[in-house]
Amino acid sequence: MSLVSLQGVGKTYRGRTGAWEAVRDFSLDLDDGEFFCLLGTSGCGKTTVLNMVAGFEQPSAGRILLGGAPVDRPGADRGVVFQGHDSLYEWLTALDNIGFGLRLRGMGRRERRAKAEHYLHMVGLTGQGAKHPSELSGGMKQRIQIARALANDPRILLMDEPFGALDAMTRAVLQGELSRIWAETRKTVLFITHDIEEAVALATRVGVMKRGPGGTLKAVVPVDLPFPRERTSDAFMAAFRSVHALIHDEIHGAH
Repeated sequence: MSLVSLQGVGKTYRGRTGAWEAVRDFSLDLDDGEFFCLLGTSGCGKTTVLNMVAGFEQPSAGRILLGGAPVDRPGADRGVVFQGHDSLYEWLTALDNIGFGLRLRGMGRRERRAKAEHYLHMVGLTGQGAKHPSELSGGMKQRIQIARALANDPRILLMDEPFGALDAMTRAVLQGELSRIWAETRKTVLFITHDIEEAVALATRVGVMKRGPGGTLKAVVPVDLPFPRERTSDAFMAAFRSVHALIHDEIHGAH
């Protein structure tokens, strides 16, 4: 049985001007331990899909299962990392931000600190735990978000364009770090992006969405390349071209 199963999922929003269909008949199974990138143009509904898996929004049609159980609300079994870092608490140190969820669960101070230190080291920020978010760079804040999500030991990590606001050099570094962390933890990851190169660099499979409104899954491309991935290799470029060919018509139609 798949870890996550989206079965004929649709999402329709209703407002003063009528109904607007964001996602239509979306079906996908995610296996335990895979890194799945969902790729699509702006407005295709990819973030809506993630929000429904997170339990932040409910489908208008179909159903979503996690470990065979229906998803009908947010839960600790899903860790979410957003594009921005507004979810960090400015009055808490980096260590306390990482351990915030553990504190809510009643974990003792000593155990909580040890676990937070472990994940701080995992994301490459050893020695930075006493700093507050205002003292950290954008890339460091994203590392703290990832560490906080991992510290809660979720069954799946949901990432909504987490590197989209970063400069190209920082983004490339964090992509490499995320691949390393995934190889170490083998957490299931659903990663939202509109960047083809990023998707091919990170994913074990790439899902390409049709353009919205009413976006759905167009195709899924396996990326069977070893990590770390050499972006100038022939194999990488071949995978890039396969994904690009699928999304070309969607990009063209979006303009």
